[in-house]
Amino acid sequence: MDEILAMGIVAIACILPFALLATDIVLFVKKKENVIFEVCAFGCGGLYMLMVYFLWDLPNYRTPINVYGTANIHEPFNLEYYPALLLFAGWGFVSYLLLKFLRRKLPPLVEVFLMAGMYVGMALSAVFIFQLICLADPVDAKLGDLYPNADNPDSVYYLGMSMFDLIVALCLCVIPLLYLIHTIHLLARIVKEKAQKQQEIQYENPVLRKMNQWLLSGANLFWLALVALLPALGLLIALLVLFGQQPDSIIKVFTQTSDWVLSTEISPPPVAYDTHYLCTVSLRGHRRVVKPTRYGIRRGEKIVVNRQLCVANAFEQLIEEKTPNLHRKIRRFYDTYGYPISKHINTAFAADVVYIIMKPLEWFFVFVLYLFDAEPENRINTQYMPKVRQ
Repeated sequence: MDEILAMGIVAIACILPFALLATDIVLFVKKKENVIFEVCAFGCGGLYMLMVYFLWDLPNYRTPINVYGTANIHEPFNLEYYPALLLFAGWGFVSYLLLKFLRRKLPPLVEVFLMAGMYVGMALSAVFIFQLICLADPVDAKLGDLYPNADNPDSVYYLGMSMFDLIVALCLCVIPLLYLIHTIHLLARIVKEKAQKQQEIQYENPVLRKMNQWLLSGANLFWLALVALLPALGLLIALLVLFGQQPDSIIKVFTQTSDWVLSTEISPPPVAYDTHYLCTVSLRGHRRVVKPTRYGIRRGEKIVVNRQLCVANAFEQLIEEKTPNLHRKIRRFYDTYGYPISKHINTAFAADVVYIIMKPLEWFFVFVLYLFDAEPENRINTQYMPKVRQ
C-alpha cells in the first residue's frame, strides 16, 4: 500500500507541471484569459520549479561524476552566478506583471522600459529552455580508469541522463514556456490596443498628431524598447558588479558548465569509489543537506567526507585509544548493523534521512570529544587525511 501511495505521489508530481502547461495552452488557443489560473500557475509552478531543482542536486562542472553515486551528469546552470539569473528573471517577470495590469496608467517611456524588460525575460526563457531541451551529452571514461582490474580496460564507460533526469529537465522548462506564451499574448494585445487608441485620439496640431501616431504605432514602440535595452542592461550590470558579480555573469550561468549544449568547460573524468556506513551518506545525500566538505582516503580509496563522518570517526578513534574493550564491542555492533543498513541507502533522499537521524548522535560524539580530548577539532579535521611518510 505504501509503495502504491509513493508511486501515486511521484506520478502526480510528474504530471502536474505538464497539466498546467496544457491547460494554459488550451486557454490561450480559446482566447480565454483566467487571471486566477495564471496566478496559481506561476506561483505554484515557480515553487515547484525551485523544489525540483533542489532535489535534482547535480554536481558542478569542477566535480567528477562518481559512478557509484546518484548523479549521472553535471548541473546545467552555474549557481555561482545565481544573483545574475535571479536579477534578470525578476526584471522580466516584474515588467510583465506591470504591463499586464497597469499598462493603461503608465507613461509611454515607462512602458517602453518595461517592454525592454519583457524582451530580456523572453530571451532568458528561450536560452533556459534551449539549454535543457537539447539534453546533456553522455559523460564518458575508459573502463580501465574506473576499475583497475577490468577485463576490457580500453572499453568506454558512458554515464548518461536517466529517466529521472529527463523528467526533471522537462519540468524545469514549464515555467519559462508559460512565460513565453503569456508575454507573446500580451505583446499582441498591446499592438491591438495601440491601433485602436491611434484611431480614437486626434490632435489638430500636425506635429502633435504625427508624434502621437508614431508613439502609438506598435512597431515603433517595439523598436524603442530595443533601444531602451542598452541603458537598462547597463544598470543591471552595474548592480551585479556592485554585489561582487562579474559583468558577464548572466552568460556564464549557461556557459561555465559542462555536458550541456551551451557549455564551454570540460569536467574531470568520472571516478569510481564505493563506501560504507556514514561514508554512503556523505556521498549520496543532497549536498545542501549532508554538506560534504572535501575528499578523504579510506583504506586506500578516495571518499567524500562531511563533518558528521569525521566526528563519528574521531569519536571511534578516541574510544579506541581510551577504552579498547569498549571500542571492540561498539565496532562489532556497527559492523553487524551498519553495513546491512548502508546497502539500503541507495537514493539521495534515504541518505538525507539517515543524516538527519544521526544528528543527535553526532552532537553526543562532539560532547564526548570536547570532554576528553585536549584538541578535539584537530582530531576531527585530520580524519581520513593521507598519511605523511617520515
